[in-house]
Amino acid sequence: MLERISILILVGALFGLGYYALRALSAWRLRRLQADAPTGSEGPLAGALSAMAGSGPALLYFTTETCAQCRFQQAPILQQLQVQFAALPVVTLDAVQRQEVARHFGIMTVPSTVLLDDRRVPVAINHGVAPLQKLAAQVQGLGNGGQ
Repeated sequence: MLERISILILVGALFGLGYYALRALSAWRLRRLQADAPTGSEGPLAGALSAMAGSGPALLYFTTETCAQCRFQQAPILQQLQVQFAALPVVTLDAVQRQEVARHFGIMTVPSTVLLDDRRVPVAINHGVAPLQKLAAQVQGLGNGGQ
């Protein structure tokens, strides 16, 4: 009995370590993108991002044609977000067709969202379904509320 409890505790600790390692990796990737992000119209993706989202903050929404979570969970949340923040463009990108952009932001799962500030620097990256409250807080954290 004691062996089973020890194994259960060990497995739980390993899952916890894995979870925090993934969070640390995501935070590191965001900091690296922020540090390497060109300002203005520099960089290989700057022109493409400006053409897609115009000027000002934008939300990149990575999805695929076959993603059910994207259609039934994330898309309605993003529609609600656009009601709250009408000036914030939400740019929908197919992660398969726009692999260079997805790879640049480290997107390996859909749905994923990337919030960009007005200089095209990523402020937040959300892997998986992001709830409305989390996205709204991130947009409000931009300072001008995305408006």
